[in-house]
Amino acid sequence: MKILDKTALKEILKCAVETLFKTQPNIFCFTFETRQTEWNLAHHLANEIHKDPVLSRFDCDLDVIKPNLDKKRPDIIFHKRGKPCERGKPCENFLVVEMKRNGSRSKVGKDIRKIKKYWFGRRLHYQFGAVINIRDNKTYDVCVFSNPGLHSRADEEGR
Repeated sequence: MKILDKTALKEILKCAVETLFKTQPNIFCFTFETRQTEWNLAHHLANEIHKDPVLSRFDCDLDVIKPNLDKKRPDIIFHKRGKPCERGKPCENFLVVEMKRNGSRSKVGKDIRKIKKYWFGRRLHYQFGAVINIRDNKTYDVCVFSNPGLHSRADEEGR
């Protein structure tokens, strides 16, 4: 069942970033004793994303370890906990988000490739992936892409 397309999902993610900046205007204001990290940003952003009515239907987890995938750790995932993907049954792994803070173009590209290789693959079947790059000057980029293997199978089944 397709509940969102990538254009709508991108708008949800962009609104979440904007809301984060509005509700926490001091998100980058730390003393010399403390520094901002991607993990901390991911935590605050995940809370904003999870407020969306569609995404709130999923469990939201941060920085979990996937032991069967070389201990890879997605930054944020929206899925149904405890429901592994089984052959012939719908999978409820919806969205995997990789977060970058002041990320370079090459680092963003690396995260896109990581999502496609690990999270879109045979074991996990996430429907969508996103890379969100937030800069300290409160500018950001959101890249959303769908799992072509899943969407082509769904199209074939719908014929």
